[in-house]
Amino acid sequence: MRIKMPLTVATALLAALSPLHTQAQKRPLDIYFLDTEGGQATLFVSPSGQSMLVDTGFPGNQGALPAEANAPGITRDADRIMAVLKLANVDVLDYVVITHFHADHAGNAAELAHRIPIRHFVDHGPYTVEMQAGRDAPILSYLPIREHAHAITAKPGDRIPVEGLDVQVVSSAGEVIKEPMARAPGAGAPNPLCREAKLKEQDATPENFESVGIVVRYGSFRLVDLGDLTWNQEHALACPNNLVGAMTVFHTTRHGDPHSGAPQFVDAIRARVAVMNNGERKGGSPEYWQTVHDAPGLEDFWQLHRSAAGGAGHNSPEQFLANINETDHGHYIKMSVRADGSFTMTNERTGFTKEYAAHAAKFAQSARPVPLKSGPGFFPSAAAFRRNISSPQVVLQDMK
Repeated sequence: MRIKMPLTVATALLAALSPLHTQAQKRPLDIYFLDTEGGQATLFVSPSGQSMLVDTGFPGNQGALPAEANAPGITRDADRIMAVLKLANVDVLDYVVITHFHADHAGNAAELAHRIPIRHFVDHGPYTVEMQAGRDAPILSYLPIREHAHAITAKPGDRIPVEGLDVQVVSSAGEVIKEPMARAPGAGAPNPLCREAKLKEQDATPENFESVGIVVRYGSFRLVDLGDLTWNQEHALACPNNLVGAMTVFHTTRHGDPHSGAPQFVDAIRARVAVMNNGERKGGSPEYWQTVHDAPGLEDFWQLHRSAAGGAGHNSPEQFLANINETDHGHYIKMSVRADGSFTMTNERTGFTKEYAAHAAKFAQSARPVPLKSGPGFFPSAAAFRRNISSPQVVLQDMK
């Protein structure tokens, strides 16, 4: 006997089983821009559940007011990162990208490896061009971890295979991509701003030149983060042709320091939103702020801190500032990106939220990412880490 199913029930079942329904039910891509007092720590939690942390902030209490910067027994940024990981239900970090080996970016790589399992480290290679006393502490603490870790040396054009995302390396170890990114809107187009573009002399911090820069794509959403890459390298990515294409979000380069922020790059990427990882007294220069503020297509400019140097004329309205002083601080900005390209941004300090509608997708789905090459690695159990949090030597033994 044939059983006739009511049309409404059949339609509902078909909808529940369809790929479109499944896509609509997917978790968003969550991005947390953490306050590290002018360093960097940005957490990506893919809809697949995999995670990627870009940089680890300052060690100790560096970046704080001078009287407090060297206070003993403080692990400020590591604590803030761990708190957000708990909030995001992340108990294993799949990838930790170390853009370069300055203290404000690599300061807690070793500390975090003793607190949470880390499947892969990604960096520009096990070296720094700044090994002078006073600047070598981050890499000296990281190298023993890296030696026993599943460490990947990134090269321009490589992909970091975070499930559910397309993460492409565009700079590393002083090199940048040479060809336009595939299927990226605007990539490969001539850049008229290059005709009058100026270059700058390299400053006295050459490790910035080595920065790992990435583009993260989720559907039509695209975010670029170049670490502390220099002005001239931004120029190389944008001139004579724009190699990276248009972006949804620009994570500002080098905290808003004027040694980066080349207008020929900032204008060419036509980002809808910018996020500046400045501190109250680090980065956030008026010159850089104005360049980003005036960029074509920009809708909003979010900042992790109010910039003291910016004053009244070169800071965004307060609802876009995660931290307005160094007394009530440690607040983050959260971005949730949906599969259709729309996204929400939230100021954790105030609860202020803004919705951004999807823009029509302008390029097709990329081919499946090819994983980076890597050497021998490890995946220690969560139990091994938690059992030995207070004993780094035992943890390292478990990591072998």
